[in-house]
Amino acid sequence: MSVNWNWSDKCGEVTLKQMHPGEEDKEFTISLYNGNCMVVMLHEFKDRETGEDMYNFFSFFSDKEHAKNCLGLSKGTNNIFCTDYQKFTKIRLNKKKCRYFKDLLTLFAQAFDNIEIEVYTE
Repeated sequence: MSVNWNWSDKCGEVTLKQMHPGEEDKEFTISLYNGNCMVVMLHEFKDRETGEDMYNFFSFFSDKEHAKNCLGLSKGTNNIFCTDYQKFTKIRLNKKKCRYFKDLLTLFAQAFDNIEIEVYTE
């Protein structure tokens, strides 16, 4: 089954920090959307040449067990979002719009020793 979302269902964002040896660290904002899964993660940006709105599919959590596996919370797994190369440094969740608000908040708090968590309502 393919991952689907509606552009009107944005429910938050995470900040991704990438570290490249010999280069300055880079930060990216990854948008979080409700979809036909727990959460969809997209990197949205403007094309430098055309100014056109673009996006790259970054990741997703199909369900709570998949999220635990990706976040290194299941036995024998590693957090794929906290490595020597990249890590999530902040998560912002819209309390009213995020279908899995409590689960995501809990999972991110358990998975990261040093992450900023912001809750908002729009």
